[in-house]
Amino acid sequence: MPPRISVIISTYNAELFIRGRLENLVNQTIFSETEVIVVNSGSQQNEEHIVRDFQKQYSNIIYLSTHQRETIYKAWNRGIAIAHGKYIANANTDDRSRKDALEIFAQTLDMYPKVGMVYADQYVTSMPNASYENSIRGKRNFRYPFSRLRLLAGYYLGSQQMWRASLHFQDEIWFDEQYEVTGDYDFACRVAELYDLLLVEDVLGIYYLSKTKSNKQYQNMDRFLCEDTKVREKYLQRYLVELSTEQLNRLYKTTRFWVAIPKLVYPIMHRIMDVVDPRSQIANRIFWCWLGSHLEEQRGKIEAAKSCCRKCLNIPSANVIHRRYHDLLEKYQ
Repeated sequence: MPPRISVIISTYNAELFIRGRLENLVNQTIFSETEVIVVNSGSQQNEEHIVRDFQKQYSNIIYLSTHQRETIYKAWNRGIAIAHGKYIANANTDDRSRKDALEIFAQTLDMYPKVGMVYADQYVTSMPNASYENSIRGKRNFRYPFSRLRLLAGYYLGSQQMWRASLHFQDEIWFDEQYEVTGDYDFACRVAELYDLLLVEDVLGIYYLSKTKSNKQYQNMDRFLCEDTKVREKYLQRYLVELSTEQLNRLYKTTRFWVAIPKLVYPIMHRIMDVVDPRSQIANRIFWCWLGSHLEEQRGKIEAAKSCCRKCLNIPSANVIHRRYHDLLEKYQ
């Protein structure tokens, strides 16, 4: 009988974490219905020995290895290609899941056939190999309910999701291997073009944030910002094309409202919303100015489009604005 769930682990120099991650998965409530596929991408450490030890006891743990280093998204594709489960889940070596996380995710996908992917809140810990139980007093990362527009404001799904295997084998949506950091963001945006995503309003895992911020996103921030901008620009254009004239007009009015709000008011609004309901946080000012520049250009208001960008040009991290403004200057010299 094929497994219900296939969990993909990509490992590279993660000997410190791999044993704890496998123990965490073995203790899942529906581990007997799960296969775990570990893809070793040219690690220089001893993950293979640890995985082989687990294989002696558990026949549903599969091990693949490559001699050369490859991106995490290429490794995930490699693992998914041999997966047998109805559902696919990723499992970062340094994160941990609540013992019933896989069961809850799978049940949710069973209940909502039009949903392509599910995700949930996570606690954040800076303690290596912390258990879920030891992290429940940590900071809770509240994930936002799904909105395709909100997704264009930034990736908010976290590092713990489950999705349908049919996305790959029927819809031909795979992880784009050109990305090093934001391939999961690109994947979520592509899935959102065909299906809804659904937030499970519960804490189903913990996210490990190193005290030195050694997580992949922070190792090359320039690369992250470049890829993040590329994803947003690509899917915004696809999103806008699908809107009706009436929807575009409503979006334009909403965007103009947020762009007009003074810069100093935003932090106050965010603090108020965080107290009222952390899930209802408004998108940041950078997003609205970026979106506004596109909508103004669409209406032929080029100076207004540039003006939207200028509101955030003094923010060094506003890479999406800097690139947008540069593109406008080149396009309308």
